[in-house]
Amino acid sequence: MSIYQTLVHLFTSRPYKIEGNSMLPSLNDGQYVLLTRASRTLRPLERGDIVVHRHPMGLDGIYVKRIIGLPGEHVRIDSGQVYVNEVPLEEDCPIFNNPDQEDPPQKEWWNDADEYVVMGDNRLDSHDDSRAFGTVPAAQILGRVWLCYWPPTSWGVK
Repeated sequence: MSIYQTLVHLFTSRPYKIEGNSMLPSLNDGQYVLLTRASRTLRPLERGDIVVHRHPMGLDGIYVKRIIGLPGEHVRIDSGQVYVNEVPLEEDCPIFNNPDQEDPPQKEWWNDADEYVVMGDNRLDSHDDSRAFGTVPAAQILGRVWLCYWPPTSWGVK
């Protein structure tokens, strides 16, 4: 990230406190992060970005999740594996890694031009993500997490 981009992020950022364990191990309950507006001109949202969004069905709540599927993509979950446009998504977060749990249900989305599929990194403890409520419209995304600043031991660019 260039010094110019860093300055723009600092002056246009807003704080957000992580609540819950759905993003473990990437983000912990009680950490504070900075969000930058999800601008399509500076840098479009990408797969793997961590975003903060409103509930897509208008319910109360603000959520922090990772982007799995981008606009225009076909995303499918089958036997615990995520596929994007029929290609297995390589990631460090298995959806179900509990041997006592039954096979996860199949899910499938065809994203419109402004929709994203989002999931928590801690898949066993992330209940409010696209698997529960479907795709998230771009208008519901408040920003991209770019920096963790508290506690100091967690300091770093995301």
